[in-house]
Amino acid sequence: MKKTIMLFALIIGTMLALSSCGKKGCTDAVATNYCEKCKKDDGSCTYKGAVQFWYKKATSDSLIADGSTSLTFYVDGAVIGSYAATVYFTGDPACGQASVVRSEKDLGTSKSKTSTYSVKDQTGFEVWSGSVTYDGTKSCTSYELTN
Repeated sequence: MKKTIMLFALIIGTMLALSSCGKKGCTDAVATNYCEKCKKDDGSCTYKGAVQFWYKKATSDSLIADGSTSLTFYVDGAVIGSYAATVYFTGDPACGQASVVRSEKDLGTSKSKTSTYSVKDQTGFEVWSGSVTYDGTKSCTSYELTN
C-alpha cells in the first residue's frame, strides 16, 4: 500500500513539473492576456489601444472666432465624444483623464491599427480629419489638434 501511494505521488509530481515547464500562452507583458507563468509564446497575445484628442487655448479661441460653439468627434464614422469649443487644455492631458475625448479599440492579435477621425462643429462643418494609430504597446496615444 505504501509503495502504491509513493508511486502515485511520484507520477503526479512528475506530471505537474513537466506541465508547468512547457506551459504555452502569451508572453508579451504589454498584452491584455499576458501569462506570467507561461514559458513559450503560442501567438495568442491580444492588445488594446487608445487615442485621445485635445487642443490648447489658442485653438479654442480660433474655433470660437470662426463661429464654432461645439465639436463632435468621430472615429471610423462613429461618435466618440464632444466638447464645447470653449474647452481647452494647457498641455497634453493624462491618459484616461475623465474630461478628455478618448477612444479605445480591441486590436486582436495586432499591436496597432490605423483608423480615420473627423471633428465637426455644430453646423456639420468638418474642422479636422485624418488618421490616428491605436498602439497596443502604450496606454494611449495623444493627438493635439491645431489650426
